[in-house]
Amino acid sequence: MKIKIIINILILLALIVSNDWGQVTTTSIISKGNNKPDFLVKQYTVSNWNTKNGIPYVQRDGVSLGATSFQLLGDKKVAFLCNSSNEIIIKDTADNTIIKKIPVLFAPKDFIYDNGLYYVLGESQIIVYDEQGNEIKKYLFPNRYAGTDRLIRYDNATYLLLPSGNSLQIEKAGVAINPQEYEGWITSNGDFVKTKITGNYSYSVKVIKDNREIFNKVYSVNKKVAGVFVVGSTKNHIVLDVQTFTSENPIEVERMIVLIDLQKNNLGSIMSSIVIPDIYYVISNKDFYVSPNGNILNMITTPRGVYVFTLKEDTLLNVNKGYPESLKSLKYHFNDHLK
Repeated sequence: MKIKIIINILILLALIVSNDWGQVTTTSIISKGNNKPDFLVKQYTVSNWNTKNGIPYVQRDGVSLGATSFQLLGDKKVAFLCNSSNEIIIKDTADNTIIKKIPVLFAPKDFIYDNGLYYVLGESQIIVYDEQGNEIKKYLFPNRYAGTDRLIRYDNATYLLLPSGNSLQIEKAGVAINPQEYEGWITSNGDFVKTKITGNYSYSVKVIKDNREIFNKVYSVNKKVAGVFVVGSTKNHIVLDVQTFTSENPIEVERMIVLIDLQKNNLGSIMSSIVIPDIYYVISNKDFYVSPNGNILNMITTPRGVYVFTLKEDTLLNVNKGYPESLKSLKYHFNDHLK
C-alpha cells in the first residue's frame, strides 16, 4: 500500500510539473471502493435471436454479427443497428414488437437518430436516411479515418469519434465541411472529454467545455488500468468505461461504469460505479447510450438474445439492485463459439 501511495504521489507531481494538458484547474487523486453497485439496474427490454420480433444473428467469415449499436427513440421505442442484416430495427418496448425495418448500407458500424433522420456510419462514409428509409444525403470522409467505429450528433453537426480519442467534425446543418479535428470525444451534452492512463493505478480526465474552459483531474483505482473510455456526459456527470486487469496472463479485464461529478468550475469525485457483466455474444461498437435527459442504458448480447438495461444512480444499500445473477455469473465472448 505504501508503495502505491508513493507511486501515485510521483505521478501527481509529474503531471503538475509537466502540465502537458493545459491549465489544470483541479488535479488530485481520488479513490473509491467498488465492492457494491451504486446503480439501480432494471431490465428495459429483451429481444431473442432469429425470432419474429427478435434480432437476426449470423456467423459470417469467422465473426458473430447481430446488434452492433442501439438508441432510444422516445420512451416506448428502441432502435437496433444490425450488422447481421444491414438494417435498423425499431421496436415498441410496450409489447416488444417490431414496428419498422430500415435497410441501410453494407456492414454498418454505428448510427444516431436526430431530428427525424438516421445517420449511419460505414467504412468511409455516413449515409443519412429519413424515417421512411429513403437515402437523402451522403457524407464522405478521408481514407485515413476509415475504420472509425463511432459517430455522434451535437448542435446540428456530425462528428466521428476517432480511435485516437479525438473528434472529427465533417458536416454542419446539412452541409459538408473540411474535416476539423478537436481534442477529446464530444458528447451529446457538448463537452469534449479526453482520458489518459497516467500510471499503473491511475488515469486522468480532461473536460473541455463549449466556452473552452478546461477541467483536469487524476483518479486512482485499486487494480492496474487497462483502458479508460468516454461513454458520455450529462449536465452533472461524466460517464466513463474504466477497464482494469484482473489477470495479465492470460489477459482478463473487468469493465466498470464510473460516474464522475461534473461541477460548475471543476471535476469532482467519483460518485457511483458498477461492474458490467462479462458477456459479449456479438461484436458491438456501442453498447452504452446516454440519453439527452441523462439516462444511462446498457445493451448486453447473450446466447439467448439482446438485453437492454437502464442504470440509475442509487447509492442506498440494496443487495438486489445490480445486474441479474444469471448474467453476472455467465462469462461469454463471441470467440468462444467460433473455435
